[in-house]
Amino acid sequence: MKLDTCEYNCSYKVTAINVEDIVAKERLASLGIVIGALITSLQTSAKKATISVQVHQTIIALRSEEARQIEVEPM
Repeated sequence: MKLDTCEYNCSYKVTAINVEDIVAKERLASLGIVIGALITSLQTSAKKATISVQVHQTIIALRSEEARQIEVEPM
């Protein structure tokens, strides 16, 4: 399942990050979004341009196209 299709306020485990751009992949890693990380989907913006997620104790806004490239499984 892709991160952008997750239910709100549910926890998921990151299983794959399908980002080809090395800089973008490093940015996600620096934010704690790595394979095996626990992530909670919180909400989307009005036009679904961004999605906010919680990783550890940090709330992060991701672009929808970034969230589509992150695969997760329910916890």
